[in-house]
Amino acid sequence: MKNIVTQLTLILFFVCFAIIDFESICFSQTRVLNESQLTEIRDVIINRTQPEVFSKLGEKPIPKKIINDSDLVIKATNMLLEPNVLEKNDPEHKIIPSKSWVLKRRALALVYLSYDENKIEEFFPIMVNEIPILEEQEDCTQITRFVEEHTLRIASSLIIRNDKKIKIDPESLAQWYVDHVERYPGRSSEQLVIMFLDMVKELNGGGMSDKIMSACAEKFMQVLIESSDEAMVARGKKLEPVARWFALIGKPMQLTGTDINGKTFDVANLKGKVVLVDFWGTWCVACVKDFPALAGYYEDFKNRGFEIVGVNAGTKNDTDAYVKNFVKNHKFAENKTITWQIILDGLKPNVKDRVTTYYGIETLPQSVLIGMDGNVIMLNPPKDSLKEQIQKALNPPIDPEKLTPEQRKLWEEKQKKDAEELEETKRFSETIKLQDEK
Repeated sequence: MKNIVTQLTLILFFVCFAIIDFESICFSQTRVLNESQLTEIRDVIINRTQPEVFSKLGEKPIPKKIINDSDLVIKATNMLLEPNVLEKNDPEHKIIPSKSWVLKRRALALVYLSYDENKIEEFFPIMVNEIPILEEQEDCTQITRFVEEHTLRIASSLIIRNDKKIKIDPESLAQWYVDHVERYPGRSSEQLVIMFLDMVKELNGGGMSDKIMSACAEKFMQVLIESSDEAMVARGKKLEPVARWFALIGKPMQLTGTDINGKTFDVANLKGKVVLVDFWGTWCVACVKDFPALAGYYEDFKNRGFEIVGVNAGTKNDTDAYVKNFVKNHKFAENKTITWQIILDGLKPNVKDRVTTYYGIETLPQSVLIGMDGNVIMLNPPKDSLKEQIQKALNPPIDPEKLTPEQRKLWEEKQKKDAEELEETKRFSETIKLQDEK
């Protein structure tokens, strides 16, 4: 009889347990930690996670004996009692903490665990998903901000090092920064943006740096210019020319000056040609190494409407005579010399008048490929595909909507003829039967 009663009791217990709200199950388990464990975890986590010391959390990592004991971490975050529970007469540890309290501890544990470089890939996605959960709790504002800032730093580190396992989209990261500043306005959030920009600047341009700045420059400029802090506003204004550079694609480039022969120059006058604008310096080894390849492209395509415009960015040691002498006498592969037009931009006395200043160009080499319509096609085209990009620009696809009626008729006749020839070739190839190999 006792067995039957016991079984019925158990069945009733499990039925009742099953219909309890899932959230209640998560946050109302009986505590199983002994007093010494509770004291140790409380000293390590609780006493160092009060609002007034949030900014210092990263300075004193949680002891490895806690980090390496995953079971203890789980108990510390999901099952730990309220900070003052030991002072309450609750030997069975049945006091149930609030949902927000548990979420705070769980989030902090994730932050601590993510300081281990080997665990970033494991905990980063979890932390990203944790942020909206914390945002739903009204009393989790401070911890939400702290966790989001920490997660943003991790995301920034991942994209800077071009992590292969966790791909970070530059556009998404840029918007995340902007949203963060809007949610938590002030110098602290804006300083986070500055720190990221400084990290990108250390990449010295090209590749991933260009992708990041293309996504971030204009957005970050607006954020900083709208700051109430004068230093942030000044930094935002410095981003304006950089944003102008990365917004060039699909637009005409502003480039005027005087060439080494004293003739005035305006890139707008080259409309109808494909133009490669090459920013270089006499002191730039990488720039000079590009000259043989550029000479080859210029020789191959100049009769088809291709031009190169070299913009000498200059240095404080350059002089007009020195640059002219360098261009005239510097020889590279097969005794070739620079035969394309060179603009003396870096020697303009007023720095503000220089195109490098206008577009915020601080590192060399840099280049721009301009199409026949006068609009920029690409910034810093990859060297290994530059030839193909030039050929493609010289043979742009035809947009029938932009043709005159006469041109449209000729184009349609050619399309029809090409289609008929292709069909004829296909039918012919189908009649050919290859002999079986003996």
